[in-house]
Amino acid sequence: MSRTFLVLSLFSFGCMEQGFSNVGDKGDGDGPEISVTPSFLDFGELGQDDEAVVQTFVVESVGATDLDVSGIEIAGNDASSFTILTESLSFTLPPGTSEEIEVAFLPFGAQDQLANAVVSSDDPDDGMVQVELLGAGSVPELEITPNPLDFGITYIGCDEENYIDLANVGTDALTIQDIEFAGDNFTMAEDYALPIELQPGELTTLTVVFNPDAEADYTAELKVTSNEPMGQRTADQTGAGQYGAEYIDSWEIPSDPPSDIIFSVDQSCSMDDDQARLANNFSKFISELSSYSNDWQIMVVNDDNGCNNTGILTPSVSSYESKFSQGVKSGGGWYTEALLTVGANAVEATDGGECNDGFLREDAMLHIIQVSDEPEQSQWTSGETWDTLVQRMIDKKGSASNVKVSAIAGDYPSGCASADAGSGYYEAVAATGGVFLSICGDWATTSNLQQLAEASINQDTFELTHDAVEETIEVQVNGDVRSTWTYDSDANEVSFTEKIPGEGDLVDISYAAHTVCD
Repeated sequence: MSRTFLVLSLFSFGCMEQGFSNVGDKGDGDGPEISVTPSFLDFGELGQDDEAVVQTFVVESVGATDLDVSGIEIAGNDASSFTILTESLSFTLPPGTSEEIEVAFLPFGAQDQLANAVVSSDDPDDGMVQVELLGAGSVPELEITPNPLDFGITYIGCDEENYIDLANVGTDALTIQDIEFAGDNFTMAEDYALPIELQPGELTTLTVVFNPDAEADYTAELKVTSNEPMGQRTADQTGAGQYGAEYIDSWEIPSDPPSDIIFSVDQSCSMDDDQARLANNFSKFISELSSYSNDWQIMVVNDDNGCNNTGILTPSVSSYESKFSQGVKSGGGWYTEALLTVGANAVEATDGGECNDGFLREDAMLHIIQVSDEPEQSQWTSGETWDTLVQRMIDKKGSASNVKVSAIAGDYPSGCASADAGSGYYEAVAATGGVFLSICGDWATTSNLQQLAEASINQDTFELTHDAVEETIEVQVNGDVRSTWTYDSDANEVSFTEKIPGEGDLVDISYAAHTVCD
């Protein structure tokens, strides 16, 4: 072959992009040289049920020495529609010998399917030679858009909706048989009736919901199975969760904390001895209380209307012990065995001009102590249950953190020979973190009265200012992290279970808050 003809041949065919060449001539070099013919295969158009079409091209050794073919592969966007059937894709060809390569076409997509068969060898000039492959598919084809779908940042606890289109971009009817998600915190907004039939050019839209529950990155995969040749296609979804805001609520426990204490005592005949015991041990209770604070107010409330019969007792009131002793043995009425009703009425009668005016102080602990040898009977007298009555007290006070109900009542749940079980009282005490003492024994011991005094002063429950995410809560007392606490999500309160903060302590509670979603 003349040099002039070789140059013209190369100019006519041109050099392919990325170092590929189409080679079909025979050379006269002194080393290995490759020839691949033809350089283009057209497989025609196939439908969904047609059998594969097979065509061949020939790799020939046209140089002076052996040609080593190291591999043959299909490359290009539509490579999945073409398959090399020849078993051995690496071989050696002595000069003048050739190998026939079979390629099958079965469309995995609609319209034109384009790819290249790439032959790699040790030809020093044309180490990679390609054969152009063309076929056309008359089949359904699913297109998922967008892919990937990025939800961006979504506030934790909120739902973010987005949309995915499933379109038939093929030339035959598409049947979607199954749709599923693989991944957490992504769901479809509704269950779609399957199968879904889409004619060429039609689409259906899926509504996808992202609901993060932690501050993290999330991924999911949508899987759609259909009758297209590909069978199943996937699409990725991504999103990130973020808390709406972070807060620190702080409290400083005062050194002489104020305390407002209400005593209500059952006036039934069976209570004479316990009324006397309470009166006789009042000075002991005050002694215990004074070791924590001298800023206390006490009144005894036994009448149905909740009005006190002692006045408001303070350390500066003369003969307050005598007035207390008289108060616990007087009054009563229809609600004498429904003391939660009496207590709720008393708290609500603290506004200006009412009988307990001036008693309820905003920054004081409100402690209601009730003494009875019967169960709490408001539900049969006033028609209210213990929880609604406690809520009335809390609503008037303005914060559950500073309301405690304590009781001296019959053993729960079985009672004893001298008293029935203090049901109703027991539940109210448990709900507010108060003290429950058994009226069946010697309840007026120093240690028991100390518990009542501490409950009158120490704030063990702290109401947060925003709706907290429980797993983000951190509690510190004077800078030290505490773990002995519980969180009530309904009340949005943190309660200490051990080592309750005392006077002078600084309580800091940090947390992330749920966002108010649109």
